[in-house]
Amino acid sequence: MKRFLLFCGLFLILSAQAQVPRVDTVAVMIIDRMASVIGDLNSCSFTLNTSQDLKDPDYGMVKQNEVSEVFLSGPDKMHVNFKGDKGPRGFWYNGQMAIIYWFGENNYAVIDAPENVIAMIDSIHSNYDIEFPAADFFYPTFTDDMLEFFDNVVFLGKRTLNDQECWLVLGSNERMTAQIWFSADAFTLPQKFVIVYKEDGSRQYEATFSNWKLNPEIPVSAFDFLPPPGARQVSILPKN
Repeated sequence: MKRFLLFCGLFLILSAQAQVPRVDTVAVMIIDRMASVIGDLNSCSFTLNTSQDLKDPDYGMVKQNEVSEVFLSGPDKMHVNFKGDKGPRGFWYNGQMAIIYWFGENNYAVIDAPENVIAMIDSIHSNYDIEFPAADFFYPTFTDDMLEFFDNVVFLGKRTLNDQECWLVLGSNERMTAQIWFSADAFTLPQKFVIVYKEDGSRQYEATFSNWKLNPEIPVSAFDFLPPPGARQVSILPKN
């Protein structure tokens, strides 16, 4: 996948013998069902708890945690509140521009952006290295991306996650293993995913979804940024 994962299962010990690539039709059906449900939404909101391993030069792998409250509406509106180890931040996108606000510094930056959420995410990540956890699930090409990126895409059966029945799908290749839990109901929404980078000290990225709301009425004003008193506009340079 192009980005998999700015947002990226528990490490599955595979046989040391050569593995024949395997794709389960049941796994593909579950992924397709999720993609169809999300693709048909007019709006949604959810909470995402993320934890990732970061390398510390003195102490090795150190966990970094964050909670994101995400609001999406139509093809061209997005708002995210971030809280966690990187400090509180806000992100607003209204179809014309994207704004990042750092609460602690009372600073904000304005970025010209494409006219839809998917193109905006691609553009801002590519140019500024700004991450949007779990954004992959909202790409219309998610199923194709999974099949292109992973050698194996298999269905591991039903599991219980936080008292909820889920379908567990695993994707793996030489570099990483990803497990994704989907709700075992009519909506098949993602509930959790965990990624292990095999060649990087088994570094992990874990994210859990909660508080899913489908087609809520979100005021348009929620996607427009109003600078607080004394806020200062700053510039951020593209990485290139």
